Amino acid sequence: MLPPGRPKGEPPSAARGGSPTFPPGRPKGKAPSAPREDSPVGAPADAARSGPPLADALQLAAHAWQAFRDGSSLDRALTAAGAALPGLHPRAGAAARDITYTAARRLALIDTLLARLAQRAPDAPIEALLAVALGQLLAGRQRPFVVVDQAVQACKRDPGTQPAAGFVNAVLRNALRRVEPLVAAAQADERVRHNLPGWWLRRLQQAAPDDWARVAHLQREPPPQVLRIEPRAVALADYTAQCAAMGIAARRVGRTALRIDPPRPVEELPGFAQGWFAVQDAGAQLAAEWLGVADGMRVLDACAAPGGKTLHLAGLAQIELDALDVDAARAARIEDGLARLQPHLVGRVRVQVADAADRAQLRAATAGAAYDRILLDAPCTASGIVRRHPDIPWLRRPADVAKLATQQRRLLEALWPLLRPTGRLLYVVCSVFPEEGAQQVDSFLQREPQARLVVLPGAPQATRRLLPADSEAAYEDRPDSLPTVHDGFFYALIEKS
Repeated sequence: MLPPGRPKGEPPSAARGGSPTFPPGRPKGKAPSAPREDSPVGAPADAARSGPPLADALQLAAHAWQAFRDGSSLDRALTAAGAALPGLHPRAGAAARDITYTAARRLALIDTLLARLAQRAPDAPIEALLAVALGQLLAGRQRPFVVVDQAVQACKRDPGTQPAAGFVNAVLRNALRRVEPLVAAAQADERVRHNLPGWWLRRLQQAAPDDWARVAHLQREPPPQVLRIEPRAVALADYTAQCAAMGIAARRVGRTALRIDPPRPVEELPGFAQGWFAVQDAGAQLAAEWLGVADGMRVLDACAAPGGKTLHLAGLAQIELDALDVDAARAARIEDGLARLQPHLVGRVRVQVADAADRAQLRAATAGAAYDRILLDAPCTASGIVRRHPDIPWLRRPADVAKLATQQRRLLEALWPLLRPTGRLLYVVCSVFPEEGAQQVDSFLQREPQARLVVLPGAPQATRRLLPADSEAAYEDRPDSLPTVHDGFFYALIEKS
């Protein structure tokens, strides 16, 4: 629902002197978006203290939204938009990210509303601007007439969209008049209610027949900010006490995991410069713990970027660690994370660019080494992390599930020969779909006579599917020691006998 419009006789915000800035003064308890999952390094401090004009943020967000609807991920689209639109406010990029992610969490509803509000289908740049502006109206964090005014200003800035300024104004004002009954009618469609494409929703229902509605609801919400505390740098209890002394609410949600609520920029948290923590989901933190490394082992992190799990492994024991990734730019982030969190290990962790599914590249990168432990965090549909990446369901296609399952099979088969006898491989996907989890592992065990499942450390079984969860229960009260707040994952520990 939209908040009420401005009081009668009150001029639009822009008319009172100066352009409205983004974000507006937040309502009590409202928090900015949390940093990206698994990010070992926080964003640099902003160049300017004041927020950008809302028109700047909407212009940049619309540019990115158009690329997203053409098939680009939101992160890549935002990076490209920033390069294509220089000269905007220094913080326009961060504001545009918030705007686009907010719109993505309402994409199905926005598409439905646009089809009913506009008498004709607008050109792609105008449709994108209307979409991100509608996302702001639906979120209710700005005064509605401010959003309309600033969307029109953003439209006028570009010679290509300037002639449509009147159209943008008319559509958004039409939304102010009609949005409540239109939203109510649109919610009759379960695809709109759950903000998922029909094929994705059906797969989720089949994968989790008892929990799909809870998962779908949870994944429409902004993600929590969860830290992994580096125990060699600071004790978890001491870090929690430091947060309390600074007025920061921190709650334990995993063995070394703290939830910060509300989220805040990482550079404002204690110990950022000293490398006391990394931003990492509590479910993702289980990977390094469950792999079971010990001093003297040789370990391979086969699909390592952006590096959260690599850094965790490096700090657990004195191991020889090789980290591979097919993407050179993402592999470079592993080095950056090492420099901040584990500077004493720079040079001791070998970071290589290679496709772990290509046996020739794999042999060249590993020099034929045999490993005691292999971590395979395989590429997947990412159906378990939609809360962090709401663009994912809209970028995938039904055929992608089978394609990714084939890639996972190739990775397992390429990596298995590198494992020493009695060595263990931990297979991980951030997916809740069985084709990428239990079915993938069952098929591998049938093909490989030397492969057998072993019970996960501290768990009652050898495989574990974690559905996305956000519990208020105290971690200390959990009998199974699983995190109380986490994304969706599948884990299987396989030993070569």
